[in-house]
Amino acid sequence: MQRLVHLRWGLSSARTRKLIHINPNHCRAFSFGVHKEVKDEMLKENTLKPKHREMSDAIENWSRKSFYAVGTFGIGGVLASFGLYGGSFSVILAVPVGLYWYQGLKDMNQRSSSVLYNFPVLGHFRYLLEGIGPEIRQYFVESDNQATPFSREQRAMVYSRSKLQRDTLPFGTRRDVYVEGYEWINHSIYPCHVPDEHRRVLVGGPQCKKPYLASRYNISAMSYGALSQNAVKALNKAAKMGGFWHNTGEGGISPHHQQGGDLVWNIGTGYFGCRCPETGGFSAERFVETIKANSSVKMVEIKLSQGAKPAHGGMLPGAKVTKEISEIRGIPEGGK
Repeated sequence: MQRLVHLRWGLSSARTRKLIHINPNHCRAFSFGVHKEVKDEMLKENTLKPKHREMSDAIENWSRKSFYAVGTFGIGGVLASFGLYGGSFSVILAVPVGLYWYQGLKDMNQRSSSVLYNFPVLGHFRYLLEGIGPEIRQYFVESDNQATPFSREQRAMVYSRSKLQRDTLPFGTRRDVYVEGYEWINHSIYPCHVPDEHRRVLVGGPQCKKPYLASRYNISAMSYGALSQNAVKALNKAAKMGGFWHNTGEGGISPHHQQGGDLVWNIGTGYFGCRCPETGGFSAERFVETIKANSSVKMVEIKLSQGAKPAHGGMLPGAKVTKEISEIRGIPEGGK
């Protein structure tokens, strides 16, 4: 019985629940009403409040009946305005009333949206608010450093630098540097010299004929085809200038990768650069030919899967498979 009372009334007050459990005799009073003592306790803690009809209730209770009632009231308003003010004013009032009826009847006779079917006319405000929601959050709710993956502060810095404008702000940072989890790097008062051997990592054991001394910071895999030739050239030139390697991505080695930077040849499930034209599988002969023709290749990376596509590589749309890309990857032009 106590469980039934708790589920029926959904009491949120711990004190009231305690009162009911301590006084089980009061539970019989709930069969016809709230016991006076329990009711007084509820009123003291404001758990029983008089119901006021709020805007949310009107929206929740909106139905076809509500639509017809509002529409009928609008028609009555048009007729009343015609009798009081004449035709000009009634015509102006009749336009929104007519649009209301047109849109409501259209919503009730369509079957593609259950929201519009159950909430004619009013349902459109839901989609309106849903559409402008990102802009409201961006301009009125979120701060300059809340958004992800890049905040407004970070985007503003990129815009300023791209226009060769000042990207710094006077009077220090706007962030709370005392909040828990904030990280920063301090300048060392007594900096020590870092040996060159600590700046790089040797890849290749005793059995490796050509070990490679790799930088700790490098350029990750991005294929030509997904990136333009100018982007690939810029990345490889940067690798040469910085003394680090450039991962080709699974799209194979293109002439645009040959800008002087060290390369890591990425071999994915498409075997681009070492692909057998007949079977589409791995070709040891093509692999050796590619290695000998590209002295800038320092390491080979074998990709087993890509993110949420296990055993599948990134698929380039057929429209992007030009004659140049088909020759580099060893696949038919147009992706056929």
